[in-house]
Amino acid sequence: MAAALLLSVCMAAGVQAGEVLNRVISSGKLRVAVMGSLPPYTNMKPDGEMEGYDIDLARKFAEALKVTPEFVVVDSAGRVAALQTGKADVTISGFARNVQRSLTIAFSDPYLIVPGRILVKTESPLQKVEDVNDPKYKLSLNRGGNSEPIIAAKFPNVQRMRFNTNADGLNALMSGQVDAMAQDAFYHAEQIAKHPGQLRMLDGSYSRQEDAIGVPAGDPDWLRVVNLWLEQLNATGENKELFKKWFGFDPPKINADF
Repeated sequence: MAAALLLSVCMAAGVQAGEVLNRVISSGKLRVAVMGSLPPYTNMKPDGEMEGYDIDLARKFAEALKVTPEFVVVDSAGRVAALQTGKADVTISGFARNVQRSLTIAFSDPYLIVPGRILVKTESPLQKVEDVNDPKYKLSLNRGGNSEPIIAAKFPNVQRMRFNTNADGLNALMSGQVDAMAQDAFYHAEQIAKHPGQLRMLDGSYSRQEDAIGVPAGDPDWLRVVNLWLEQLNATGENKELFKKWFGFDPPKINADF
């Protein structure tokens, strides 16, 4: 009974088959939900133009559809809400797929595998990821992000400090408000390069995140098109080239080793 009720709620929150695909093609616009500050995935320049790895992916997808990309700037939680409320056709913004989010929206196949790592200042006494799980330490994390429940389970004893953006979390670390920052390894690598000699990552990882494209639930035609495009993007090597352009190294392989 509970499962049937949940299914009916999820279906009611979704769209009709073919609705999103038809809307995108007929309007000539692809509305993409992105975070305004999540470099190098997404970032808003001073002139208001968006840039980043996920921005390039969105533009490539729009080009394949022969439509114009239109970016809808949201916060972390808004990546889901924009799809639920019909404000966006896709979310492409360091967006990790999980079961909880999949109750109300749908996800494409993954296009990037991201390990979760811990960033600290160079002089920190912390050495391994496991060292963080101590009540005397404060750990920053993104409010409403995919890692929030993972971090709560992995580090039940640490003082978890929630921030709305990566920039806020990083500022808290640099100013000594927190002792460590939880985020993906690629973001940390960029910050280490930008702050030479000041930051380092702890040994080990706390999660394996699958970044995917979020779409409104209930439109299998739209999801089919998104997945086919991603398959071709990987097969041609374009995804690898775009990743290397923004991160400076080759991406991890997508297939999981279980």
